[in-house]
Amino acid sequence: MPWQYVPLLHHLEELYRKPRDLTRFRAYLAKVLNAQGDDVELVPLIAANPMAKEHALAYVQELLALQAEALAQAAMEEAAQQLPPVQAQLKVSLTVLDDARGGWTHRYTTQKGLWGLSERELALAHRYGWVSIPCWTSEKPSPEYIRQQTRLHLYQAAWSYHQAIPKTLREILVYEGQALRFAGAVQWLDDEELAYTRAVLEPHLDSTHYPTLLVALEGDPAAQALGYPPLGLSPKAGLALALAEATTHNSS
Repeated sequence: MPWQYVPLLHHLEELYRKPRDLTRFRAYLAKVLNAQGDDVELVPLIAANPMAKEHALAYVQELLALQAEALAQAAMEEAAQQLPPVQAQLKVSLTVLDDARGGWTHRYTTQKGLWGLSERELALAHRYGWVSIPCWTSEKPSPEYIRQQTRLHLYQAAWSYHQAIPKTLREILVYEGQALRFAGAVQWLDDEELAYTRAVLEPHLDSTHYPTLLVALEGDPAAQALGYPPLGLSPKAGLALALAEATTHNSS
């Protein structure tokens, strides 16, 4: 099997037990970098906030109590039977990203996925061979949350080995929709809101303009957070439309 699960949450628990000072940051670097200190060793920990406050430790401990590592491994093994073969040996790990009380990680720019990568960045990701499964501190952890996050990011990783990087909004909606469907996401917008979103996005389907793409997917909250022009969309409206289109396409 090309997917190997690597538990890393214990590293974060150990780190977050330390005082929030330079000692903790040095311990973080020692964990993330290789022995020579000139390259990354534990890629999934890069986006984890090394100086996160007490809530991050509590979140990690909640995941550990939930046996999230075992849940993610089970979801990985299930997904591996359903995904096309990948000609690479990939390591898979849960990580914790702090979008609740920290400034280390910006959720809108971090979770943009494959479509936000350049060819060089994708080649670098393939060289490292890690698939990071983010658990966001603003999201309540549960077995279903772990399962969906794992399946979502494994699908996206597999896509990167078999398909070109999606560039236009039209292509990105297909990519995101198929990933959400594979993850088992449940539709969160009603038919009226989906129809409205479809009409708003129609003129932008061939756009490759990054601010437009991000706001189209994430909605106006992303525009407000990043200073981009709004489109008049509710939170994650474009992603909801992507899921709806993928569900319709696969059931027809």
